[in-house]
Amino acid sequence: MTTRQVRRTSQAIVAVAIVAAVAAACRADETAPLLAIGAVLHDTTAVGRRPVRIRGVVTWRRSNHHGLVVQDDSGGIWVDVSQSHASGLWRGDAAALAAVEEGNRVEVEGLATRGGFSPNVLAIAIRPLGPGQLPEARPIDPERFFSGADDCLRVVVEGVLQGVPEDGGTTVLLESDGKRFTAELPITQAKAAAGLVDARLRLTGVAACSFNTRGEFLAPRLLVAAADPPEVVSPPPGPPFAAVELPLSSIAKYQPTAPDGHRIRTRGIVTHAVPGSHVYLQQGLMGVRVESRSQEPLAAGDEVEAAGFVDRSPPVAALVEAVLQRLGPGPPLVAVRIDPATVVRTNAEAEYHGRMATPGDYHGCLVNFPARLLDLRTTPLGGELVLTSGSTGLNAIANAATFKPLAQLQPGSELSVTGIVAHDRVGDDPRHWSPRPVGQLAILLRTTADIQVIRHPSWWTSGRLAALLAAVASVALAAAAWGLMLRRQVRRQLAIIETKLQGEAATEERHRIAREFHDTLEQDLAGIALRLDAAAHRATDEQSRTVLDEQRGLLARLQAETHDFLWDLRDPTRHDGSLLESVRSQVAFLQSLTDVPLRLDAAAALPRVPPLVQYHLLRIMREAVNNAIKYAESTTIGVRVAADEAGLTLTVTDNGIGFDVDGREALEGHFGIRGMRERTRRIKAACGIQSRPGQGTHIRVNVPAHVLSEPTMANPSPSTHDPVSTGAAAEP
Repeated sequence: MTTRQVRRTSQAIVAVAIVAAVAAACRADETAPLLAIGAVLHDTTAVGRRPVRIRGVVTWRRSNHHGLVVQDDSGGIWVDVSQSHASGLWRGDAAALAAVEEGNRVEVEGLATRGGFSPNVLAIAIRPLGPGQLPEARPIDPERFFSGADDCLRVVVEGVLQGVPEDGGTTVLLESDGKRFTAELPITQAKAAAGLVDARLRLTGVAACSFNTRGEFLAPRLLVAAADPPEVVSPPPGPPFAAVELPLSSIAKYQPTAPDGHRIRTRGIVTHAVPGSHVYLQQGLMGVRVESRSQEPLAAGDEVEAAGFVDRSPPVAALVEAVLQRLGPGPPLVAVRIDPATVVRTNAEAEYHGRMATPGDYHGCLVNFPARLLDLRTTPLGGELVLTSGSTGLNAIANAATFKPLAQLQPGSELSVTGIVAHDRVGDDPRHWSPRPVGQLAILLRTTADIQVIRHPSWWTSGRLAALLAAVASVALAAAAWGLMLRRQVRRQLAIIETKLQGEAATEERHRIAREFHDTLEQDLAGIALRLDAAAHRATDEQSRTVLDEQRGLLARLQAETHDFLWDLRDPTRHDGSLLESVRSQVAFLQSLTDVPLRLDAAAALPRVPPLVQYHLLRIMREAVNNAIKYAESTTIGVRVAADEAGLTLTVTDNGIGFDVDGREALEGHFGIRGMRERTRRIKAACGIQSRPGQGTHIRVNVPAHVLSEPTMANPSPSTHDPVSTGAAAEP
């Protein structure tokens, strides 16, 4: 399914859902029951949307198109107007909704839903019922308030005001019973609270919740209406730097009296400072992160006094909403030289035995140690150097400005690392803090000077070595392939040379045999012929002359076959020559034996044919031409050789007396036609013989194209024996 199809399908599903919701809303006018809010809240297992109608008093509202909180005697619930408008459910009177104020009674018709944390109502219509009376706000039960059970109820809570926004925001920070929460005030109240930091306030408002996408409670919030201004229970104890002073090592440790949530004051040496965000202070082997909006420039080594509120929510306590003042330069700042494994072991042993780490946990302290760089990673706020020091792995965290030049480091570099140990919070932005186990270390890098390269990695990195091995493997593979190709080429050339040498040797041997036969057998036959001719002239009786004439004819036949045999031995093209040249040579030889004209019609470019095929084609042609010369009484003989895509065709035609093909093949002792057919079968060709008495003879041999390329058609043996042609030369 394509992205466009998925989008269209999603739009269709949304449209169907809206139509169904509108239909349910239409039915709500007639069928929605009037329910107590508590009944809607307790139906937490309901799935989907169901029509409801509730009545109650508006205890808080934000704007005309956002929503409001409605409470009756059984509970309070959030009525969502913005989602109703977005989904097309809203059918109420906008002017009537705009006139609704906190303290008014209303009737709400809508659809009850599961909500993000607690059940709520998607409003279809809100009808004002006139003025009402706000429900009485009850003091919080800390267990209920800090678990979200008081969601959407009017409550009263006391707490120490710890932080007020300086950017015009309306959310303030308070602590009650050692736990922190936020309150959303009207803008005029938020501005007035700026001078009440560290005061104890009593606030009346509607309890709300911060929650995650799983619907899990994270922290309480308090929604304060304009009609419920904060009440000062006790003013700030005094100026920030008049607060009780504690050493860094005691800011969140045991005290006989419970903490009251007010400021404390401490001092230390700055190891790292980010103006407007935070600063790290250190005393001996104790370090603390102090969050402050102060823009005063501070440098490492300055002695600073900080007045702020203790935050016990992270694994290691910190100071928040602090104000700072520089006291002057402190003693020389020297990073503690320590093995990260010692930090991990010290904290692990202390945690196992349930005691304080000795001499300290090193959190927030400036340390120095050797390490080896394994990798570099880019993060949303900068980057991380993945390090190993001995057997301990850890990450060095840097902001974007610091990480950019460090990103040029090569993995494998030996480094001297200086930075601040952080077990819990990492990075300069609290929005990106992440908790870490005690046994896992992170080092905060302050500047690029915190990383010193002791030794650069060997040029032979794993990547370069892999590239070299790949190159060597490629060269070896290419060499092996080239060697294999060369070996095959050498074998082919040797085979060609061997074949050529064998062919030359065979040709020379055939020529030698031909010379020997010519000098001996042929000369002896010629001598016998002369003696028979002389004896025939001297014969006195007819019977003797007849016998001598018959013997003379047999001798002539032997001479002709001997001559043909010598021609075969001397013809070098029988094995590997050109077919055209072989045919021309054969026709020229046959023409020398007769006065009958031989006409050759051959294509200028005949294909190269296997030696065995060429040999048998020449023998068939010679057989056919010899028969025409001796028995056909023809006046012309034609030989034609042609080739096309189907294969090769040889035809021999004469205009002689012809014969009965079927009758001649049936005669015993006549081997000419039978020999030609056997030869064609030998080379997988087809032979056709057409002849009738008085109409000449036409012999046609068709060699298929695939036969011309078959490697099985090897050279015929150089032997002088040809079993197929036995007795065939003299037979038609």
